[in-house]
Amino acid sequence: MAENNIDQEPNTLERPKEGQPKPIKLKIMNEEPIRVTDKRFWVQPQNETGREETSFSLKPSYVEELEKKLSDSQKRLDEVLSAYRTLKADTAAETQKARERIQKEYNKRLVQAAAEVARKFIYILENLDRALAVTQESKNFESLVDGVKLIRDQFNAALSELGLDEIKVKGEPFNPEIAEAVETIEVEDEAEDNKVLEVISKGYRINDTLVRPAQVKVGVSKASVSESASS
Repeated sequence: MAENNIDQEPNTLERPKEGQPKPIKLKIMNEEPIRVTDKRFWVQPQNETGREETSFSLKPSYVEELEKKLSDSQKRLDEVLSAYRTLKADTAAETQKARERIQKEYNKRLVQAAAEVARKFIYILENLDRALAVTQESKNFESLVDGVKLIRDQFNAALSELGLDEIKVKGEPFNPEIAEAVETIEVEDEAEDNKVLEVISKGYRINDTLVRPAQVKVGVSKASVSESASS
């Protein structure tokens, strides 16, 4: 029961009549209101500072843990994918640069090789011009022939320096891999059957690479001609 403070009125009040009780006035001090706190979990009261209290999670702890692991895994996956895309882009750029460098180097070497060949034939061309000039001055046909022969030898030497070799096929059995038969000649001697009798155009190769096949005439014996006609 709450404590009550009783104050008596001052004597300024009317004095009571004789035989009656003296009137008193009661005054209740320090009366505090009754407070009720609702502690149910779905109610979220504010604390004294006005901020909301931490909400109570309805999820089990293992579910929250799995969600966190999934979120972390997704972040790591995004990082790996981002790094992969960056690496792929860098690799593509480096590959393109490498191709450009290789092509540039190839073109440079091709020009250098062409220049080397040109230098050899410029020298031959100059000798040909000299031979023609001497022939015009002297009107000597023999000097022209000698000059042309000299130039031919220089030309063959230049081709040999480039690795170009003439294919020797005359008198050899006809080989379609290195020669083309443009004509056949009927022969009496069986030993000349299917052999190269005449070279119309020389064939050339560099190492094992065929530059140009030789164009030749091939001998055919009468017996071979008769067999072909009868069949």
